[in-house]
Amino acid sequence: MAMTTTQPAIATVPITFPVGVPGFEEHHRFHLVGLGPAYGPWLALRSAIEGGPTFVVAQPYELGVELTVEIDDLHQAVLGIADPQQVLVLVVATLRNPHPTVNLRAPIVVNVEVLRAAQIPQDRDDYLLEAPVTVPLYDTARLRPSEASDEPGADR
Repeated sequence: MAMTTTQPAIATVPITFPVGVPGFEEHHRFHLVGLGPAYGPWLALRSAIEGGPTFVVAQPYELGVELTVEIDDLHQAVLGIADPQQVLVLVVATLRNPHPTVNLRAPIVVNVEVLRAAQIPQDRDDYLLEAPVTVPLYDTARLRPSEASDEPGADR
């Protein structure tokens, strides 16, 4: 793929789910991929298997959401978590117009040192399955003027 100087390189981080993802247990390897500036905090979590699932995710604090995640001993052992500094929490989005909702009941916990992850259900009634957020999925206002002119469908 050719890249122009106005297209930022988008990082891809390989993540392993030792027990798979609920509903997709056969998928253990994923890639966490930045979607680009217009998507702000939103990322894609794509299965490494061709035709596998892709989830839109974000860190809750970047969406203005407060979330405290309880990680049981089993998940701490499976993910190799010994220190809270090793943990990255992501929430999965459901795409809705104009703003997505996020699943606070089952966040994804990633050990950033070994890049292992698990979706860990939380037993809290105040954590919604479809919590509304005000951060849109795509917003051209996040682009610098030179990037906006390179967007598909932009007037040239």
